[in-house]
Amino acid sequence: MMKNYQIRIEGQTFTVVVSDEKEALLAAQAAGRAVLGVGKSCEGVEIPAVAQDWSCVSPKLAEQIARRKAGLPWIICAGERVTVREAAKSDWNGLIKWGPFKEWPDQAAFQAYIDGQYKFYEYGLWLIEEKKTGLLLGRAGVWNPDEETCRRLKAAGEESGEYLELGYEVFSPYRGKDFAKEACQAIMAYADWELECRLCVRIWPDNLPSLSLAEKLGFRRLREPEASFIPPHKGSGETLWPFLYVWSC
Repeated sequence: MMKNYQIRIEGQTFTVVVSDEKEALLAAQAAGRAVLGVGKSCEGVEIPAVAQDWSCVSPKLAEQIARRKAGLPWIICAGERVTVREAAKSDWNGLIKWGPFKEWPDQAAFQAYIDGQYKFYEYGLWLIEEKKTGLLLGRAGVWNPDEETCRRLKAAGEESGEYLELGYEVFSPYRGKDFAKEACQAIMAYADWELECRLCVRIWPDNLPSLSLAEKLGFRRLREPEASFIPPHKGSGETLWPFLYVWSC
């Protein structure tokens, strides 16, 4: 069985060939088209993606395949005013004025992140964009918890493998307008429906806006035993430790 999707993105039309026949897929791929395999018969074939069965195939998935083929960012999720999407090479000049960024110290690291993280994991640190203006408002996303966070989750009786860590940052001119809340709500829904995971977030006790936001979003502070292995953070003349909040739908 074979089905073609005609996907319109940014004024261009892309054909996505979806099939459970590997010969048809390989021929379409050789002709330069975006392809999506379906079912076990396509496993092991050198194509970018294989859906488990036809029930998993949708216009949205076809658009994602077309975007990946064209080197365009995936649209991850959206709220009423904001879109959360992957970063693209063309974003660098608009981002550097808000840096430096630990994850993207230079343009080469930024491009390597785009090429590696998104294609391998299909999640990571994304950009928050205002729908109305196209302005970059900040960054938000999910990633694998580090070793310290996994230890804390396990110490509190949680299955650390069920969690991704949520992080968010709205650039200073756009704070106080609930953009972070809207972006995080969209990501939380995406994490529940698409990634099927729970979320955790680490927040320093002196970061009152983030503590307030986490509670508004429905996160709860994890009750955990004394965690002496957590490295201290010096701030405001006192030693602080990050709180760990968790959420599941």
